[in-house]
Amino acid sequence: LPRLKAFGKDHVPEFGRQKYVHVMIDTFSKFVWATAQAGERALHVVRHLTVCFAVMGVPKTLKTDNAPAYVGGKVARFLEKWGVRHITGVPHSSTGQAIVE
Repeated sequence: LPRLKAFGKDHVPEFGRQKYVHVMIDTFSKFVWATAQAGERALHVVRHLTVCFAVMGVPKTLKTDNAPAYVGGKVARFLEKWGVRHITGVPHSSTGQAIVE
């Protein structure tokens, strides 16, 4: 896959005061970007994606698990606005999102 073709995303719970580290990886280049967030709700996902898109560029696809924060309307509208296709795997399955987990 060429650069910016597909990204994978996940987050790590309980990281200091911010509590969560949201992680994005470009599946072609293996470039990783992480941001500390105060939570794991859709608001935090959109904040993370905004920073990632500014740093990494806008991917054609984003693969996540089916966690509520990823499949809600707020994230769907954000991804639609940017023209990003959202692919979901099995919730909380490390094999479903292999590279980012």
